[in-house]
Amino acid sequence: MARPLVTLHFAQSLDGRIGLGPDAERALLSCEEGTVCAHRARSESDAVLVGIETLLHDDPLLTARGTAGVQPLRVVLDSALRLPVTARLLTPTAQAGEVIVLARADRAGAERRRALEQAGARVVLVPADPEGGVSLPEVLEALHERGVRRLLVEGGARVLTSFLRARLADRAEVEVAPLWLGGEGMPALGALGVRGIAQAVRLEATELERLGSSFLMRGTIAYPAQRH
Repeated sequence: MARPLVTLHFAQSLDGRIGLGPDAERALLSCEEGTVCAHRARSESDAVLVGIETLLHDDPLLTARGTAGVQPLRVVLDSALRLPVTARLLTPTAQAGEVIVLARADRAGAERRRALEQAGARVVLVPADPEGGVSLPEVLEALHERGVRRLLVEGGARVLTSFLRARLADRAEVEVAPLWLGGEGMPALGALGVRGIAQAVRLEATELERLGSSFLMRGTIAYPAQRH
């Protein structure tokens, strides 16, 4: 299967939390330098991807601001087409990439699809995965067919976990903020099926960069050998 190179990019607390939950205020974990780094990462990618929960909670534009060059495609994983037509990323602007919404073929209603397409999005239907979301291999193949060679995945936790569980993430860039959110915070990742250290997903060839008050760790993702 031809697919893009996939990089996970997100900010987390010292205890691995990425926010305070859907009913709390938005937790901005990136420092100013981290935000600049994130926009640079977007500008160096062909597309930036988030899940529908991130879209509903944060309402991001997903544009690369403060950088020159072509704006990335903006991709939303939205199995049941819950994306509001009032979402900020659907606001017409010349300084933004096309919006592509990936939905499950068996859950995308025709009326919702027409509404989103009239609002400026391109809706692409793909099969479901075993966990009820969209099939990530099909998503990556569809994006590759549209010229995406470098994909930046920004979350949320379910999306990040799904890419790791499917072994479809190649690199990671993680900004670590010098604070703890504790049990009130949302974990950056869900279960990965790790039963021992030997089964852990690792970050190799790591680089550490100081970003203001935070640190950015980047590297190549290495998966444990699969048991047969």
